[in-house]
Amino acid sequence: MQVDLSVNKNLAKVMSKVTMPEHSKAYNLCVKADALRFAKMYQDAVQTYLQAIMLDRNEIKAYSGLASAYKYLKEYKKAINTLLKIVEIDDSNDEYFFELGVCHLLDGRPAEAIQYLIKAILINRENLEAQIQLAIAHELVNETDLSLMIYNKLIETNPEFLKAYYNKAAMLMGMGSYMEASCTFFQLIKRNPDYYKAYLGIAMSFDKMAKYKDAIRYYKKFLEIKRFSEDAVFARERLNELREEHFSKENKFSIV
Repeated sequence: MQVDLSVNKNLAKVMSKVTMPEHSKAYNLCVKADALRFAKMYQDAVQTYLQAIMLDRNEIKAYSGLASAYKYLKEYKKAINTLLKIVEIDDSNDEYFFELGVCHLLDGRPAEAIQYLIKAILINRENLEAQIQLAIAHELVNETDLSLMIYNKLIETNPEFLKAYYNKAAMLMGMGSYMEASCTFFQLIKRNPDYYKAYLGIAMSFDKMAKYKDAIRYYKKFLEIKRFSEDAVFARERLNELREEHFSKENKFSIV
């Protein structure tokens, strides 16, 4: 095969003239701040983001990183104020409204979070996390019917989104609807048998319904999967208590 050297030479000349665009000093500061934030040096990251903003008031990357750093520092009001500045510059990105909703929730203001989470969903109806957080916000303001509606819709339209099952079941437990909660946990296990928290949820639901044999069975299943998890201590203690209270030789007639 013959190579056309003249073509290669022309391409080489063109490539030699191609230069990478130079980034602004503000952008470079953002890169440095990002590295500090990823290293969990949040205070240093904040200072560096602020330096970037001083150089360029429209550098969204700096505001976004600054809001994230504030959130990790649990300075939620500062994070909210920063995010509000971002949406003044760009109100078309659902993630900014999502973060506003989350920060309001973290700051203990679920009623205010709702409007921002709705805005995020209107921009991007595929933002499933925003829908989950919206359900949580409605639950926190005692609008459980709306929360259930959101969870049911999520399960219907996105059956592989396991968090919707878990959150719905956990809310039902909080409402005292233990049978319905256990049914939802079972739906979750059917989708993913390794979802270990569901086994604990089932055990606790049966426990609350005084179905102690079933409760023991699922406490054991949970411990088989997550013997060393944070919840394992509680599960093991409760399992021993149930055995002692209801299934010991001294209490052999108290089996439920």
